[in-house]
Amino acid sequence: MRELNEDIRLASTAGKGELESLVYHPSPEVIASLIRNRNLTEELAVIIASRKNIGTHMLEALSGDTRWKDSYKVRLALCKNPKTPQRITLTIIKSLKVFDLADLTRNPAIPITLRMRIEANIGERLPAIPLGIKITLAKRASSNVLMKLIEEGLKETVEACLDSPYMTEGNIYKIISMEKISPQVIRQIAAHRKWSCRYAIRWALITNPYSPLSNVVNFLKDMKTSDLKELYAAPEVPSSTKPYIYRELLEREEIQPE
Repeated sequence: MRELNEDIRLASTAGKGELESLVYHPSPEVIASLIRNRNLTEELAVIIASRKNIGTHMLEALSGDTRWKDSYKVRLALCKNPKTPQRITLTIIKSLKVFDLADLTRNPAIPITLRMRIEANIGERLPAIPLGIKITLAKRASSNVLMKLIEEGLKETVEACLDSPYMTEGNIYKIISMEKISPQVIRQIAAHRKWSCRYAIRWALITNPYSPLSNVVNFLKDMKTSDLKELYAAPEVPSSTKPYIYRELLEREEIQPE
């Protein structure tokens, strides 16, 4: 106890050099004293804000300290910490840069409900973001943000989204199924080297009226015969596509010429 009391006293009065040895201290009392110490530097405050093994009340005390009100590094560290109370994080994200927000959307340590709020914040900013920033954002954001970017229909942004490692096949399938999606987006998916090779994506593209017929004809060659028959009977398949399905089935001798 005497040693702990000494560490608490030191944390309250020490200068920067001595404080560095205390920022990882396991005692909540020591950390609380550190936070109140006027000699605490921004660098050390960031370390405390990043610690996931301290109480939320200490992170709250740090966030409420006027010294760090304008410290971007401290506020960002608090947002990255899943122990920070959500009401504090939601206040801070309003002032964060969009790229930092994008990184937060892919942080699995952050609760899903909070990530969804961050994604919504990015979505609200999208109309005012320049094209170049959107293209860079497409390389860093979560799949939900990529969906919002694709819905805008800007060719360069869509291409960056389709190339993103965070885009999923399920998202692409949803995009193709959207009623109000731009025909340009469908054409880009149909020509994309990665997504146009996926069987489920090809099926979806065959049923979409905006898919280029030249791509669709090529897709038909690799479809299972049973699926071709189903597509031929499906009412959602464009009427302009059905003669080519019929021809493919005819060449496979699966049907008799009419």
